Formats: sequence, structure tokens, C-alpha cells
Amino acid sequence: MSQGKVSLIGVLMLALLAGCMPLRQPPPSFDPELTWQERRLALQKLGGWKLKGRLAIDAIHEAWTGTLRWVQKDEKFEILWISPLGQGSVELQGNSERVTLRVPKEAPITAASAEELLGIRLGWSLPVSGLRYWLLGLPAPNLPVASRSLDSFGRLHSLSQGGWQIRYLGYQSVENYQLPGKVFLDNPKLRLRLVIDRWHLV
Repeated sequence: MSQGKVSLIGVLMLALLAGCMPLRQPPPSFDPELTWQERRLALQKLGGWKLKGRLAIDAIHEAWTGTLRWVQKDEKFEILWISPLGQGSVELQGNSERVTLRVPKEAPITAASAEELLGIRLGWSLPVSGLRYWLLGLPAPNLPVASRSLDSFGRLHSLSQGGWQIRYLGYQSVENYQLPGKVFLDNPKLRLRLVIDRWHLV
């Protein structure tokens, strides 16, 4: 990758993360652990949601920025990632048993999981099965939790799970819920920086 391209990507990533969202904070909790357990149970009952945000992906030798749209309804999901300046898009549709990946001007490909598809097509994999929970500020139920920490409001501040380090740098009020507004995810091969501009519960 040329130095000019790396510099441009760096500028785009900084611009993506620099925006400030007005966040309405709840009062601090007298018992963050108890508040967390109540929050966790409430969030687990959410049947469907949509989000729109800005995602920066930094792999070992490549980096991308773009717009992320995610629709989740129970086990079904639709994920659309669009890169800026007409550089392309990736669409994932599926459920817990079958996932289809579509990119422009190519035949769709199908596999048992989104992780498998992205590994085949891109050479690296996003933890889609875990992300659907991490984006809500929840641990994934099918993976052991290595560690976690809470903020004074009883919300996840950091989480270590499935080989990923997840940090929550901001929350926003959505109906009766506090949902993440900025999420950083890291593992040895990949870094994700997500700013969520809009949530919608369905």
C-alpha cells in the first residue's frame, strides 16, 4: 500500500472517530453490578434492532473505512458495509445456519457462517456471531468471558471474549435503553472502530 493511501486512510479514520455525540447520561448506580444484571436481562429480551454507523477496519497490511448498516431480527440478520468514494460494498444476509455474501459484479457465495464467508472472500474474518451481542453492550452467550469491567452506571466498560478486547467509549439513550455509541474491538490481527450514529428498535 502506498504511503499516500495509508495517509488518506489515517485521515479518514481520525475524522470518523472525531465526531462528538450528545449523550444523555443516567444517574450513577449505587450498585453497578446489580444494575448490570438488570440491564443484561432487559437487553437479552430485545427481539430486533437496526443501526447505522461508521466503521473503520485496520488489518495487518490493509485498512478500510465505510458506512455500516445492520438489521437484526431474532436469528436473521442483514449487514451492509459501503466504502466511501465508490470503492465497493459487502452485503451479508442469513441466520444461524446459512449465510450469503454479495459483492458487486460477483456471484453470491453461501456458507454455514459469516465468519467462514469473510475468511474465504477477504482473507480475514469479522466475529459476526459475537458482534450481534457486543454491539448491544452484552457478552456473547456462546463464548466464555475472560474478563469484564463495568462503569459507574452498570454498563459494560470493557470485555475480553473470544480472543477480542472490546471497549465501550460512549453510550446513548434509545427509548428505555442505554445502547453503545462508540465501540472499539481489537485482536492480534484486526482492529475495528465503530461509531453508531443511529439505533432503531423493532
